[in-house]
Amino acid sequence: MVLSNNKSARSLVVSARAQHGSNDWHEYQPCTCMGNCKADCPCVRAHNFCEKFCACSTTCRERFRGCTCKSGCKTNMCPCWAAGRECDPDLCSGCAPTLELHAEVGRECHNMRLRMRQHAHVVLGTSDIPGAGWGLFAAQYVSKNGFLGEYTGDLITQDEANRRGSIYDFMNNSYLFNLNNEWVVDAKFRGNKLRCANHSEEPVAKAKVLLVDGESRIAILADKNLSPGMEITYDYRFVRLYLPAG
Repeated sequence: MVLSNNKSARSLVVSARAQHGSNDWHEYQPCTCMGNCKADCPCVRAHNFCEKFCACSTTCRERFRGCTCKSGCKTNMCPCWAAGRECDPDLCSGCAPTLELHAEVGRECHNMRLRMRQHAHVVLGTSDIPGAGWGLFAAQYVSKNGFLGEYTGDLITQDEANRRGSIYDFMNNSYLFNLNNEWVVDAKFRGNKLRCANHSEEPVAKAKVLLVDGESRIAILADKNLSPGMEITYDYRFVRLYLPAG
């Protein structure tokens, strides 16, 4: 559809994402459009796909269709992975058996870790980085792109993040993570162990914002094979008062 010569058949969202890149996402809000969505659809204006929660037609060209993968959904060959979202068993028929725990061996979906809470075993300890204090360590072998856990905390507005960030910067202690253009996750008071992963310019992990059932969530993934006892670090890419979605 995207490559079709018929311009009316092309997805407006796909075209917008290709033109503007993937660093300027807005919070998803279900649209109330009737029939097929057009350029004035709020989802289209925000460069978001229409989801199963939208009122538009199930044949709307702006709806995300899921994937038909049969080999794990762990590379950009999977449309869901490439679009920065977890597979949805309501849309991805080949992934539903994984959620039901009876997928064929070798055909398990690897892109539903947040949904299934399949995090790795990680522990806290004294960081190997001088002056860093606490650090996060792998307590088991984790393969590249393996799911380490979800970065959680208070969900606050960008304005509140700027207010808190000015205080945190003065304290030199901040756990703000930019979720999208509207919201920021603050792990200082209600975060989990993942907040103790330290910054490194040679990281062994990476953060990725994924869409799960219309909600943006932060996954920490291994960027290389991790052995038990290895300290988990990732690049904070610190800008102004918060961490950008990465």
